Amino acid sequence: MPASMDSMRRSSVRFLIGLLLIRFYWCSGVGDEGAGEVGAAFPVVVSTWPFREAVRAAWRVVSASEGGGSAIDAVVAGCSACEELRCDGTVGPGGSPDENGETTLDALVMNGATMEIGAVAAMRYVKDGIKAAKLVMEHTKHTLLVGEKATAFAISMGLPGPTNLSSPESIEKWEKWRQNYCQPNFWKNVVSVVECGPYRPINLASVEVEDSVKNEVDGNQDGLCQGYYESDNFLEPIKSYSKIVNRHNHDTISMAVIDKMGHIAVGTSTNGATFKIPGRVGDGPIPGASSYGDDEVGACGATGDGDIMMRFLPCYQVVESMRQGMNPRDAAKDATSIIARKYPDFIGAVFAVNKEGVHAGACHGWTFQYSVRNSSVQDVEVITVYP
Repeated sequence: MPASMDSMRRSSVRFLIGLLLIRFYWCSGVGDEGAGEVGAAFPVVVSTWPFREAVRAAWRVVSASEGGGSAIDAVVAGCSACEELRCDGTVGPGGSPDENGETTLDALVMNGATMEIGAVAAMRYVKDGIKAAKLVMEHTKHTLLVGEKATAFAISMGLPGPTNLSSPESIEKWEKWRQNYCQPNFWKNVVSVVECGPYRPINLASVEVEDSVKNEVDGNQDGLCQGYYESDNFLEPIKSYSKIVNRHNHDTISMAVIDKMGHIAVGTSTNGATFKIPGRVGDGPIPGASSYGDDEVGACGATGDGDIMMRFLPCYQVVESMRQGMNPRDAAKDATSIIARKYPDFIGAVFAVNKEGVHAGACHGWTFQYSVRNSSVQDVEVITVYP
């Protein structure tokens, strides 16, 4: 055989092997037991749920010509889009009223290159949660601002406000809940004179306490609550609230972006749990709970029952597991399994993406979907993960 033909054959074989290796690297298939793993080229945008417009908004920033925008700017653009669209009624203004009928916002943004974080919690009267979080990160040495002081900071830094964050839909939802005697709710081990409070710890429910509560209600409501003072109106400990957690009342957008330079940023925005006790802060603005990212490793986003999940910092767990050598699929599955061992009825999910862009998801208690956009697909891809 002529040397030239032999050389060409060897070159062809090497080319085919190269193609197979690339295919194997970028698409590792779909895993079992609720966790899939898929590769991608830079840049990459990953988000909880089928929030396609939010992912498209982030993609437009990070994939722009002349180098593209930063991962931070893309995360803020994506989460801002979801706030404006009021994704599922659980992001941005106009949704998830608390017990008083008010909507408040939680948000977080994290720079995976510097590990800087900015967050706001229980923020009132300002509709731009993720932008407020970015201002905390860029213009303070703090990590988290809360409540009315977060509101004052955001307005002082130029964000619009004060603005009523409620909507006709959120007020209607709240009024129907009140008509249902404020059930379901997030209280436990309490008694109440009337169905909607005030509540007292159950171990203080003596005759003297009952009388004092009755007097308080009488004084505040001019005796309109007569008839609610019967003993059967003192509530037994309220059962687990896991049954009231679902995508449309307990949801979050958590987003991770890897830009063209390989830098990672994550962000989260939510208006929290519907009918939460005023002042409640969930996992949304807590670093490592709702999202976490590190340029050296990868990133994670979470959604679900934040009151349970924040006790385990699942996204910090995911990133650290990947740091120790776990692939995204196993890291995501491990994080949800740790929670499920302590809380078998919890509802939640995480996605994981490593620094190479390989991504996966895992969930418990519900079917989870997350969205992805990268240069290997023409538009946002929604991936379904089963428990």
